[in-house]
Amino acid sequence: MPVLLASGNDRRRNDSRFEFISAAPDKILRANGDTTVIEFLDGTTRVSHGNPLDILAAEFPLTPNSKPEEAFPFTGGAIGFFGYELLHLWHRIAANQQRDIDLPDMLVGFYSWVLVIDHQEQCCNLIIQDDCPDTTRRAVKEAFTQSRGQTSGKFNLTGKFISNFSRDEYQKAYQQVIDYIHAGDCYQVNLTQRFSAPCSGDPCTAFTRLQTIAKAPFAAFMEDGEQAVLSFSPERFIQVKDCQVMTQPIKGTRPRDSDPIIDLHNRTELETSLKDRAENLMIVDLMRNDLGRICSTSSIAVPDLFETQSFTNVHHLVSTITGSLKNAQDVFALLKAGFPGGSITGTPKIRAMEIINELETVMRSVYCGAFAWIDLTGNMDSNICIRTLVKDKGSIHCWGGGGVVADSIGEQEYQETLDKISLFMDALKADF
Repeated sequence: MPVLLASGNDRRRNDSRFEFISAAPDKILRANGDTTVIEFLDGTTRVSHGNPLDILAAEFPLTPNSKPEEAFPFTGGAIGFFGYELLHLWHRIAANQQRDIDLPDMLVGFYSWVLVIDHQEQCCNLIIQDDCPDTTRRAVKEAFTQSRGQTSGKFNLTGKFISNFSRDEYQKAYQQVIDYIHAGDCYQVNLTQRFSAPCSGDPCTAFTRLQTIAKAPFAAFMEDGEQAVLSFSPERFIQVKDCQVMTQPIKGTRPRDSDPIIDLHNRTELETSLKDRAENLMIVDLMRNDLGRICSTSSIAVPDLFETQSFTNVHHLVSTITGSLKNAQDVFALLKAGFPGGSITGTPKIRAMEIINELETVMRSVYCGAFAWIDLTGNMDSNICIRTLVKDKGSIHCWGGGGVVADSIGEQEYQETLDKISLFMDALKADF
């Protein structure tokens, strides 16, 4: 089960210095609903029932007093994805859609070795933990000492992307959200459409090609048999470093333009938009509440509000909320309290999720969930799986969405869903 955590190597960003590669985990957790299958290296399995995040905490006991390698943020531990619907059972949200993508709700591997790519020092470091199984240790060393010829896989679409919503169907769902807002059910709902196309070839080739274009700071790739997740996320979900917590929700979007005058106009329009600032502030308040359920009393702060960040295809408004954990073990409770991220649900969170479940016709799967690493000391970093594609056997799926508020305009919201993902769909149409 190979995995790559990529950062875009953008020297303008402080969080794009390191990238991580690993494979052959010592143990794998696959969760669907309240059932988690635990697979061991020797091929044996065990089944546990309950909340998957509680099972993850039990299967991955921390050693917070151990001293991590200070030169690198991550040197091994748990890596995996958490699908958007992972906690629906515990939020009492009924499953209205058919599971037409055959990925688990949670897929996490425990990796005892990692290749750390350091873009600042322009070097690679192979780190193998002391408890790495001998068979894995030998296989890793052999893989990195043998000379291998370069191979270039191919990835192609074999048909067109088709949305689960027509433009008219999207507008109908959008109007239903507006009606719920006017009725006082909610203040904001993230409404999404999914595009699917038949495909063939190597998904890692597609990931490499798309990340070269996107340069996403929180990108991730994981392959498991005929399934793969290709995430090009610009958004951090939750970071924990020495019990210090940070989340950076995105709300507010404008497209980039090759004309610098138009591009600056779009950025300025975003920065001065009262609607986008209000939308962002709603999510800041939601995330302050989510973090406050676990973090120490009075530790919650908002050091950055409405910061503009520019990416390959869009400008975004990004805010930063911080807090402090009392204990390293609280990282699992924090993940549970904040999941799924408020920027991709709406406010209030549970009611917004119920409306999403009613109006969207297909499951989100990994999209709008999270991809994360957690090390043995309780440090963690994670993304929100937006700008994320899922390959499931002979199909590839991608989603585009946006937050709908009372003063939204339906056609503009529809166009925003396209602006966010057209870069990836257009690139996949090219012959690579």
